[in-house]
Amino acid sequence: MSSTQQLRPQHTQVAVAASQYHTKPTSSAYEAGHIDSIQYVLRLLWASQTIVGQTTKVAEQLCREVTNITQGKAQLTLRDREGNQLTASPTGRTLFSFSVQFGEVVYGTLCIAPDPEQLTLPSIPFTIAQLLAQICGWLLHAFEQSIFLQGQCQHLSTPLFVSLTKREREVLTLMCLGHSQQSIARKLSISPTTVGKHRQHIYEQLGVHSEHDALLAAYRFGLFSILDLPQA
Repeated sequence: MSSTQQLRPQHTQVAVAASQYHTKPTSSAYEAGHIDSIQYVLRLLWASQTIVGQTTKVAEQLCREVTNITQGKAQLTLRDREGNQLTASPTGRTLFSFSVQFGEVVYGTLCIAPDPEQLTLPSIPFTIAQLLAQICGWLLHAFEQSIFLQGQCQHLSTPLFVSLTKREREVLTLMCLGHSQQSIARKLSISPTTVGKHRQHIYEQLGVHSEHDALLAAYRFGLFSILDLPQA
């Protein structure tokens, strides 16, 4: 059996270790260990800000950050969609591994070294390790989306000045939400021809020639955000 065990309830070794860990007597040193571990989460979130916007070697950099921040207690190993390993295997002994994923997309695993004083326990609290794995999944998904959008937007030129009327912004927002010209006309109680004229002026202002590029430009230049929409 591999020295790395997946953290799942059916694995007796992990379940017993988790039980031992959660029933460990409270002490100032133990509480301090939890506080130190929480710092890992904060440092990872802080480090991720330096990675956002980059387009190359993002996965490798995140792996290095995880190892550095946790002082080698946690190591991130990533795989592609076919299961091929993208980053180096963990060095040293690892006792527990947590799935790193976003939704159904699995990016890899977060391997945790054992506590040097109690080898049946992880060197990072289970709850913190699970949180780190979850955050890594969120970050990788965000990086993936960001890199994809940056690639899509590379051919766009930055307009010197964008001046859209209130109605044109309404049309652009509905375009970004996937509405057709006829649907926009119904929602705004205007004719499809009028919608077409608004769309044409939007294209001119953004310096584009298609709806696809208009939507990318709206995102890139901050003219649309799904977060700005009023809640239903």
